[in-house]
Amino acid sequence: MRALASAICAVALLGGASAAQAASVLTFDDLAQAGTGRKNIAQNNFKYQGFNFYSTYSGNPNFFTLGLDDATNADPSGTTFGHTWDRYEMNITKEDGSLFEIFSIDIADIMNIGANYDFTLRFVYADNKQQTLYLNTNSTAGLETFTVNQKNLKAFLIGTREVGQNVQIDNIRLTGSVAAVPEPATWAMMLLGFFGLGSTIRARRSVLARA
Repeated sequence: MRALASAICAVALLGGASAAQAASVLTFDDLAQAGTGRKNIAQNNFKYQGFNFYSTYSGNPNFFTLGLDDATNADPSGTTFGHTWDRYEMNITKEDGSLFEIFSIDIADIMNIGANYDFTLRFVYADNKQQTLYLNTNSTAGLETFTVNQKNLKAFLIGTREVGQNVQIDNIRLTGSVAAVPEPATWAMMLLGFFGLGSTIRARRSVLARA
């Protein structure tokens, strides 16, 4: 029975480790640049760590980060990410078109002064159904974490509701797929676990037969 329990626990732990490995946080810190002001990095389409960021706003500048020494940067140790909002949505999808999950996102008003700005988080699911959350930044300067816990997403959209009420985002906590697929080494360990389980059962039956 001990061997049986050990085999089951090993398989469960390996499965959990595989799922955990799929989690990631988009911090944008590797895009940080010295100085102040907005650092333009793309027009209306930007690819980052397997995700595609798109905006229907086609002007220039569009996607940007905030300088390391900029007082409006709500992440003093790195950078935040934004685009020309003015009620244009930022559309986030996987580059390969696969589904993903999002757990939370950090958001602050664009000036980092604790302004109450209205914004929306819109979720497009695998079955094309949609849900929109209407939220607002709080009256304290700095990033605020909004927990959403949404699964089976095709797209995640962020938008502002008033012209000029723009936001900056950071630390998007998500997974790259809904169900993590075990790596080859994990499959091998799982098969060994099941083999051990089968051997234990056969040995147990043999002992019972002799009794």
